[in-house]
Amino acid sequence: MKTDIRKYFRRTVRMTLTMLAAVTIFPSCVTYYAVVPEVHPDGSMTRTVYAEADSACLAGDLSSQPFLFEPGKQWQTGRMAEPKIWWFLDDSATMNFYASRTFRPSDTSYRDIPASEEYAGLPYVKARERWDRKRGLLFNTYSYTCTVPGIADRMPVPPDSIMTAEEINKWFRSAGSYAGMNGAEAYTGLTDLYDKYTGWVDICYREQIYRIICTTAGEELTDSLKTGLMQWMKKHYDFYEDMLFAFDGSDGSVLTDIAGQMSRLSGNPVYAEAASVHAVTWAEEISDIEEQLTAPFFYAMLYQVRMPGRLTSANTDLMDDGIPVWKVDGFRLLAGDLTVEATSRRANPLGFILLGLIVLASAILFFRPHK
Repeated sequence: MKTDIRKYFRRTVRMTLTMLAAVTIFPSCVTYYAVVPEVHPDGSMTRTVYAEADSACLAGDLSSQPFLFEPGKQWQTGRMAEPKIWWFLDDSATMNFYASRTFRPSDTSYRDIPASEEYAGLPYVKARERWDRKRGLLFNTYSYTCTVPGIADRMPVPPDSIMTAEEINKWFRSAGSYAGMNGAEAYTGLTDLYDKYTGWVDICYREQIYRIICTTAGEELTDSLKTGLMQWMKKHYDFYEDMLFAFDGSDGSVLTDIAGQMSRLSGNPVYAEAASVHAVTWAEEISDIEEQLTAPFFYAMLYQVRMPGRLTSANTDLMDDGIPVWKVDGFRLLAGDLTVEATSRRANPLGFILLGLIVLASAILFFRPHK
């Protein structure tokens, strides 16, 4: 059953779902984009991206354009006549600027150019679009797909080492009764999964810290000692609670403490000695890694795919006045590649006219008097 996104949001706002700021990586810091691909009857496709621009951009300074990609000469950019509010399931955003480009049916080799080196590693600028028109006598069929690469393999510990496939889908893709939302947006009733998710975040931190210390020290703990260290870290540090701040501007005291425990467990002073020299550098390195790993979570895309004729399929349960809607963000990408798919069918008037002429000609030949 498809859910109309406008009625859905009016209903869920009244439900007053409690949202956890840390789970959604501080929504007020998220940059939102609305992506509207429109496939045309002739097989071409126009992609329009909406964003919130600052006053300088609105005044005409395109050097401060708000997009993750670089709109080239073939793109049209400009200020929207009227700002528009888009809903992003657990949040909303007002857009006031757009970039639009029409692609020919043969334009399948286009690749987004990141607006800066900072955005080059983001999965959103690596998305791959495909659209197609297949001609038929009576109907033309159209398809659109856009695949955004997953990010699980970039994490220090993959989510599937902590959660089952079903749990990953429920937490990162679909929360079940909350149409379109995932567990990170509607964690009410998902306490066990929330605990697993925060536990996974902590394990990622513990593993990354261990790797950094061992790399510098040139030594590793035995498996049993490493297990003991991880249990000790779990008891003494909750990295999830301090997410994004644990090592920002740190003096390295946390890492010095952990390296000291590694020396105490192993009886080898090499870890503590390395910390006395490198703890602050380690903190900076972890902060940099943290920034890279969390970058995809600071952006969210709302796709609204417009198709010619009648929509025949779409791999989403959310609709906006008959237009299929998808949300793409870092959480959903932790469950793997995310593909937006839609197909439609449009009548071919010439085909019906031709068929009618054939039927008429056949009828005339069949019923005409024989001499």
